[in-house]
Amino acid sequence: MTRSRPPSGEPTPAGDGPSVVRYYTEAGADYGAWSSRYNMHFGYWRRGLNPLRLEPMLDEMTLQVLSRLGVDLDGPGTRLLDLGCGLGAPARLAARHHPGLAVDGVTLVPVQAHEARRLAAEEGVSDRVRLIVADYARAPLGDAAYRAAYAIESACHDRGLDKRGFVREAARLLAPGGRLVIADGFLEHARPMSRLLGWCYRRICANWALETFAELGRFTACLREHGFGRLRVEDASWRLAPSVLHIPEVTARFLWRELRTERLRLGRVRWGHVVACILSPLLGAARTRFGYYLITARKIG
Repeated sequence: MTRSRPPSGEPTPAGDGPSVVRYYTEAGADYGAWSSRYNMHFGYWRRGLNPLRLEPMLDEMTLQVLSRLGVDLDGPGTRLLDLGCGLGAPARLAARHHPGLAVDGVTLVPVQAHEARRLAAEEGVSDRVRLIVADYARAPLGDAAYRAAYAIESACHDRGLDKRGFVREAARLLAPGGRLVIADGFLEHARPMSRLLGWCYRRICANWALETFAELGRFTACLREHGFGRLRVEDASWRLAPSVLHIPEVTARFLWRELRTERLRLGRVRWGHVVACILSPLLGAARTRFGYYLITARKIG
């Protein structure tokens, strides 16, 4: 498929990075340096959490998302949908905290599904965490099959500034009244970036297998176009800051381990992942251009 050039002024999509499948197949295990439970997202800080402890903040992001789904997580027969589940850490946490809850996780990456099943079995929740290998924009699941769905730092992997494929499929899969919660990074607007920031942005997108991050206004407009209402948009950027501050230490520790064991023979994809991690705080600090949001939307009709 050939990419067309974006209208003048919009961020240029990255075209020289790995595919999503290749990226997570080659670099996915490296997230173990970030999280022993393979949480593949940033953390959420709230009062009472120690900002020096990363893992509880990563789990807290999942708990914040779950709290916004608007369903009884302990009710009989409750089943959630995780769109872009990665190695399934949020699904496993949800299942551990709510013994009657079931979660279906969709991932495009076969090795992720294989490892996620193993981890679910190790944690004793494999009977309630189901992994499905599929594109979340074309999932082999029934219409209106779920009352609640979430996507934690996965909607960004869809194409375009509005992530239309992701939104359209979420609308199909949710029953009327169902709720969708997204936690992700967003462009505040699509006006031109400075040369340095634009370079950082393109490197991050290419190395994390993104075409582009969503633009906040276009994404919320797309939600409304596809039948979502009662939108709640929460800026959580500063809640992420304590977890972002762990990046230098985690990266240094990872590189030291690789130097001792593999002599830094990482390959292009894994090196690209390291570069994107190092650059990500620079993008996050550009608060007039980029932010991290929790978005809650209800399927109307």
